[in-house]
Amino acid sequence: MKLSIIYYPKMKRAYLLKRKHGEYSQHAHFYTRKEAIKCRNLIDSMTYPYDKKYQIAMRRILTESEYKALNKKPRYCNINKGIRR
Repeated sequence: MKLSIIYYPKMKRAYLLKRKHGEYSQHAHFYTRKEAIKCRNLIDSMTYPYDKKYQIAMRRILTESEYKALNKKPRYCNINKGIRR
């Protein structure tokens, strides 16, 4: 899957992460280039994002079957403390 980052200087969310040869709705807008690159790296590594803005963006860019196939690594739980973080 090829993803491209496009810069539109007149928009509020100027950076657009777009899926090449995808549907019109398969894109997401970001405030900074760094956020767009981070989202693209998450998609390339097929890891599930825990930040809400990346979840929404990845749900738009990926298909439903691709989104469900993301690796959901369980969060670390210290057994001695008994608290989940």
